[in-house]
Parts: sequence; C-alpha cells; structure tokens
Amino acid sequence: MIAIPAIDIMNGQCVRLFQGDFAQRKSYSTTPLDQARAIEDAGITHLHLVDLDGAKQGKPKNLHVLEQIADGTSLIIDFGGGIRSLANIESVLNAGAKQANIGTLLFSEPDVPQQCVSRFGKDQLIAALDISKGTIAVNGWQVQTSIAAETALKNLISVGWEYFSVTDISRDGTMQGPNPDFYKPLVEAFPNVRFIGGGGVATIDHLILLKNCGLYAAVTGKAVFEGTISLKELVKVSS
Repeated sequence: MIAIPAIDIMNGQCVRLFQGDFAQRKSYSTTPLDQARAIEDAGITHLHLVDLDGAKQGKPKNLHVLEQIADGTSLIIDFGGGIRSLANIESVLNAGAKQANIGTLLFSEPDVPQQCVSRFGKDQLIAALDISKGTIAVNGWQVQTSIAAETALKNLISVGWEYFSVTDISRDGTMQGPNPDFYKPLVEAFPNVRFIGGGGVATIDHLILLKNCGLYAAVTGKAVFEGTISLKELVKVSS
C-alpha cells in the first residue's frame, strides 16, 4: 500500500476541515510548497493536493500552487477540487499533476465518464467517490445525491475507470480512525480496482488497518499536520 500525505489549500494556506465543513477549518503556518518539500525530503513519492477553493467555487483556483509544487519537487501529484469540465482536467495535467482527481463532474452527464477515459486514458484519472450513508456527495461535499456508491462504481468500471479515491465523509478530519467495514466490502466486491482510502486516520496503526483491508493506497492529511503520524512513519508503511 502507498501512504499518501495530503495538502488541502484554501486562500493559499494549508488547512484541514472537519467532516468537509468549510466553517470548521484549521489553518497551519507552513506554506504548501514548504510542506511538499518536507514530504519529498522524508523520502515520500506521492502527494494528494486538494483545492478547497476550487471545490467550493466549481473551478480550480490554486493551479499556481500545483505548478509551484510540481516545479519545486519531483512528487507524483494527484490534484482535486473544482474539476468540472474536460478543459479543467487538461489544465490540471498541464500544470504538473500526474492524475486528476474527479468527483462532481462524473455525475453531471451520463457520457462524461467515457469521454474522460477516451480523451485522457485511465492512468491519468482518479474517480473521487465521497460517500455518506452509502450515497455520493458532490460539490465539495455540500450536496448529497441519491446515487448509491456501488452503482457509481459499477458504472465507472464498465467504461474503463480503474483508480478510485473513496472517502468516508463521516470520519474525515475527525482522527477517530477509519472504519474497516466501510472498505472491506468494496475491495472484496471489486478486486481489480485500485482503491485509495481516507478519512479519520490519526495513527500509524490506522494506516496499517487500511493496508490490511487490501487498499492500493491510503491518504492522511490532518494527522501529519498535527504530528500524530510522522513523515518517516509514512515511508515505513509504504515499504
């Protein structure tokens, strides 16, 4: 399993939200670029970069931060937040992301998932399924749909999607630990999918728990900023 630290950006700052609530955020003094360099210096290869301004406003707003990190490090970056068109995907990839992390766009029109794969290929795309009570949330988690997570997975897999970032919204930012019962059924039902899990990770034991669920990768954000997981520990879990 690959352990991936996350940097969430709002107003140019590193922040973390509680259960996706923009009103419950905590800011950190380190800059996104400095944090990315610290991640690289620790020997970590991947970074999950989230544009919270973009997620809220429906258009990427921090591509300049992505460019800074892509130019200033050799990290393999996946970028999400506000990607609502194929043109946005292209902009994100051109700005230095290895993969575009896409959620809301996939549920806008029936043909969009196929169009994405046809134009960019599956290896440059991650489907972001943000789940609350078994259904998909969109628009920066501000809108709850009636789309069942399993239905969404089946539909996306059928047109070629392979990478899925699956977030348990009820645990995100809480540091209460991940729920293995959330992930195990997904991994068992879709064994050929590369699942990236996250939500509630606070300790190295939580990451090991996710590893034992059979995930391809796991994302942790707040725990690194709060110091309950060190960057060196992330390297060890990935080995």
